[in-house]
Amino acid sequence: MLRLIRRPAYPGELNHELVWPAAFLGGAVFAWGWFLSGLQLPQCIFMRLTGLPCLGCGGTRCARNLVQSDFGQAFLYHPGFFLVVTLAGLWTIYAAIFWLRRDTLRLRLYVEPSASRRLRIAFVAMLAVHWAWQCYYLTR
Repeated sequence: MLRLIRRPAYPGELNHELVWPAAFLGGAVFAWGWFLSGLQLPQCIFMRLTGLPCLGCGGTRCARNLVQSDFGQAFLYHPGFFLVVTLAGLWTIYAAIFWLRRDTLRLRLYVEPSASRRLRIAFVAMLAVHWAWQCYYLTR
């Protein structure tokens, strides 16, 4: 269904072991600097118009709590963003080990074609549950 495989890089393939850790670390440094500067973000237009949070609402509060090492509160504000940051951190650690070992086999996610539709449905269901949580937690 869904599994991790190790394989050589294809010709012309994006170097995921370089690009994503660089983007993650660059974003983390930018967020850290932004939060230390005390600058404010604009209000969410979707929430202002509907009274309900968008799928991104709570992400900034989650990031602020991550910078302050308050992981429990960060997860409550935005579980999806918390999961993405956790996975990005793990990928960065994997990439560092990959480069230090001078490995030639790359770790990739493989989805069997027969499971593709079920995974898309599960992803949409997870987004719906995530949004329901945000509507509950961020509007109380």
